[in-house]
Amino acid sequence: MDAPQPGHFWKTPFIWEPGDPEPTATHSLRFAEPPAEWLTMAVGEVMSHSLDESDQYAITNVGRPRATAELLALVPQYFIRPDGWWSAAIDSAGHRVGFVLPVLFQEQARYKDGRPQGTILHMGVLPAYRGKGYGVALLMEATRILIQANCWRIFCDTATRNLPMVHAFRAAGYRERTPWQRPLA
Repeated sequence: MDAPQPGHFWKTPFIWEPGDPEPTATHSLRFAEPPAEWLTMAVGEVMSHSLDESDQYAITNVGRPRATAELLALVPQYFIRPDGWWSAAIDSAGHRVGFVLPVLFQEQARYKDGRPQGTILHMGVLPAYRGKGYGVALLMEATRILIQANCWRIFCDTATRNLPMVHAFRAAGYRERTPWQRPLA
């Protein structure tokens, strides 16, 4: 893959549609609505240790608190967040190990036959808990939520060089599309 143009990075899009493999039950994780303070901390921690160039750019250029606030501020502007959808993943020892933030696109052009299109605003496993397959479990939880919302399609993307996330999408049954360049900011 060629180097991206200045100020851009490669993103790989992934699609899930009805008929694609449905997610299986998670292993040892359970999911619960996270306290707001914990979620803000966790999003900032994940962004600070992300392999995604856009997260790295945001943290470097505006700092962790502002980068976290700007990400979460996208919701009322562009997305619908039904109550109870955002989840913390909790391991068998009771530790919150990560989070997943599924949403629906607000824009009517993204609807088809009255059915919404879903996405994942952000997700991540806290650095101390990585390497245990929790990313796939988080992705499958979000996929289940979006399937239950009758989404005609789930569209997500990740930085092409974020190989753990690329592998998670593949493991969760998402279809990979041709990578494209996205601006960092």
